[in-house]
Amino acid sequence: MLNLNQLRVFHAVATLKSFTRAADAVHLTQPGISKHIKELEEYYGVRLFERRARSIALTQAGEILLAATQQITVCLEKAERQLKELGNAPSRLALAATFTVGLHILPSRLAVFRQQHPQIEATLDIFPAKMIEEKLLKDSFDVGLVGHKINNRSLVTVEFFSDELVVIVPPQHPWASRNRKVRPEELRKESFVATATDSGTRLVVEERLRRNGVKLTKVADFGNMEAVKRAVEAGLGVSVLSQSVIQRELSAGLLRMLPVAGREMYRKFFLVHRKERYLSPAAHVFIESLSLTQRQ
Repeated sequence: MLNLNQLRVFHAVATLKSFTRAADAVHLTQPGISKHIKELEEYYGVRLFERRARSIALTQAGEILLAATQQITVCLEKAERQLKELGNAPSRLALAATFTVGLHILPSRLAVFRQQHPQIEATLDIFPAKMIEEKLLKDSFDVGLVGHKINNRSLVTVEFFSDELVVIVPPQHPWASRNRKVRPEELRKESFVATATDSGTRLVVEERLRRNGVKLTKVADFGNMEAVKRAVEAGLGVSVLSQSVIQRELSAGLLRMLPVAGREMYRKFFLVHRKERYLSPAAHVFIESLSLTQRQ
């Protein structure tokens, strides 16, 4: 009967190309190695090795079996890492987030998560969404958090937070004291301050305004969100941002916020991970914590 140990012995002989070296590697005698190989050859009814004077070589059948045992070895090593991780403390969790999520949305949630799960060592790096997508595909991080949906069949994308998009103006702006919503078409008459053209914030804001029949023309590009807020504070224009990212400026009286009368004026944020990647227990706990936050 075929067993895993015989395949392990075969793999050692095939990769080391020596019965002697394989015997040392798997801690068996050379006759023991020969016995396992003979049993395998009898089981499959083919020769796996060509025995030569001072060397051995794989037959065609041996090459086929080697390819299979290499896959088996990879699977077993992966399972071993996963099983060891289950017993390791503390667990590690590598997160990557876009600027908006990492600076404004995730910190409070991550603080609660760390209080509830002090045994998990979570790290956070900030990257543009496109770079996060690339790094997840390379298994550089466990989980990514981004401000727009990523359409990639190799990735799983799940919404974890939705935020209202609002107009922001400086305190001296004529709209600052109004008690009604801003109509999307009113934004056409204003100097509009926006993030970089390829940023998630810019893409979402322009897409939502297009849904409401508005395409902005007088747009000043100020790079990142912090620069946009400073520009609006200075009176250089108005902008549309997620409500969550302006709380500090609102509290300090640096900006005023107005709701938008248009439809679907909100922004969704997404959790992303590679579809085929093994998710550690720490990653599962983190994802569940975000799901609970969304439901509350």
